[in-house]
Amino acid sequence: MRNLRWLLPLLVAVGILVATSWPRPPAMPNNSDKVVHLLAYAMLGASVAWAARTRLFGHALLCFGAVSVLGAADEWHQQFIPSRRADVRDWLADTSGAAAGAFLVTALLRRREFTA
Repeated sequence: MRNLRWLLPLLVAVGILVATSWPRPPAMPNNSDKVVHLLAYAMLGASVAWAARTRLFGHALLCFGAVSVLGAADEWHQQFIPSRRADVRDWLADTSGAAAGAFLVTALLRRREFTA
């Protein structure tokens, strides 16, 4: 049962990797895809921090770092997909989202622990 909590981050990660493997992404106006990157990786960062049950900001940093590395790997893999390319700005949006999600969940778990 304890390992079941890792199902959500696994599903979010697989969803991101499937979505970024499509040869023709939908057209989006003027860098609005960065918002999609930020939100997707915020969900992933939050779900990883939640699954890890992290209450220490040092642990949140590890969660954030792991998700950021996944974002870099995803950008790297996109250069091999027709009509896609690796973009460092996309990775920066991924990393920003990962940090926001991981640190937000850590703060909420920490607050819940101290108020309980």
